[in-house]
Amino acid sequence: MKKKFSKEDKEIKPEQLPSKSNFIEWYNAVLRLAEIADKRYPVKGTFVWLPYGLKIMKNLVREWDMMFQENGIEEVYFPTFVPIEFAQKNKEWFEGFTENIYSVASLSSEAEKERLILRPTGEPAMYPIFSFWIKDGKLPIRIYQTVSSFRYEGKTTHTMIRDREITYWYEIHTAHKTREEAEEEMKKHIEMNEYIWKKVLCIPTIKVEKPPYEIFPGALSAIEFYTIMPNGMLLENGSVNNLGQAYAKKFDLYYVDEKGNKKYVWQVCTGNGARYIVAAIALHGDERGLVLPPKIAPIQVVIIPIVEKAHEKEIKEESERVKNLLISNGIRAYIDDRENITPGEKFYVWDIKGVPLRIEIGKEEILENYYTIFRRDTKKRDKVTKDQLLKFVISKINKEIPENLYKKVLDFYNTKIKYFSKIDEALEWINKGGIAKVNWCGDKKCYEKILSLQSGVEPVGTLVEEEKEGNCIICGAKTNKLALIGKTY
Repeated sequence: MKKKFSKEDKEIKPEQLPSKSNFIEWYNAVLRLAEIADKRYPVKGTFVWLPYGLKIMKNLVREWDMMFQENGIEEVYFPTFVPIEFAQKNKEWFEGFTENIYSVASLSSEAEKERLILRPTGEPAMYPIFSFWIKDGKLPIRIYQTVSSFRYEGKTTHTMIRDREITYWYEIHTAHKTREEAEEEMKKHIEMNEYIWKKVLCIPTIKVEKPPYEIFPGALSAIEFYTIMPNGMLLENGSVNNLGQAYAKKFDLYYVDEKGNKKYVWQVCTGNGARYIVAAIALHGDERGLVLPPKIAPIQVVIIPIVEKAHEKEIKEESERVKNLLISNGIRAYIDDRENITPGEKFYVWDIKGVPLRIEIGKEEILENYYTIFRRDTKKRDKVTKDQLLKFVISKINKEIPENLYKKVLDFYNTKIKYFSKIDEALEWINKGGIAKVNWCGDKKCYEKILSLQSGVEPVGTLVEEEKEGNCIICGAKTNKLALIGKTY
């Protein structure tokens, strides 16, 4: 005889989910149990997006599509195949990238002799075409595409963290007549990234400026965003690059001014993709599974009817009424009316999938005119009267849950980052899973010295929004620059 469900019963804890202290094992289990991705595709560094995971990803893509286009950046699509001579136009880049490039071979005996590669990044495919557009008088150029890029990763691969097919990768590429225009464009790209991080993913930003020897050859500057993972490792998570005129000179991107003078354009490029999702999974998830930010959640509210025969009709009708009310007010709502599993098992499933709110409707709710609402981020239940339901849900989805998720990550970051003035103490903290904040002069010799101290440890750049007077942790020179040092993926 089936046991009658009581809300006093304990929640079912996902026994299959490892401790988050073993991050990669936990992460892989969440990808599987939440049905984000299937890693069993038999090509290293690739995976299959599953329906639920793909909906999460496409919700994020929809956010950046809307934002880019509202800012006048238009979407395009360039071919996956790139003539090798396009890639070779930037010789220095090509030689440094050769081991990561996939070449294309035809199995046909009548194959053409043209040599093609798979798109490793946008520049070699886009910039030769930019030259036509510029000659046609199209400046500024402000475009983006969301595509897959392909790079041979010989190292250990991890789904969405380090892949050979980098899926749902956006690249913004722009070209301008003046340096000032390009610098303003770069500021916009940084602001757009900050919006995605803070308002969509509910994650504080860590922005660093890369030293000149660590950016694209000939570029003027680069800002990179980083995520601190639960295991204390730093994950590079997007970059905004002021390319200056370096690529314009390689690809002959110039216009003729009103005086007949040849002028090279100034360029900016920005990119990121599924690693945004990695950050959301890693930083918000817990021992039960995902905790999704509402803006990217495929289902923002799941309704669980707790059916008893005597009140079955009223419970089902009320569940449907609540769903329609929420959907008509822009909330993504879904009723789990499966009859072959218990309410407790449904709680388990939707906890793993990270749905922000769960509404429970049973006999008590029908008789006493309230709803039981469970918040995934706090694991707390509230009783909400019928007339307050919509106001309660909108407030939680649009404000309270995002703010709480953001604060929790900020608190986590504050426990991980500590300031040090001595390198041995900094390394000791890093080896315990922390991130060291140190004064650093930025000199290449000091950079290389840090790299030589321990394998896998590196300074990722100087903080954009924080300074502190002190002495470089390596050479002792006076500096107000602060760098983050840690283990990196």
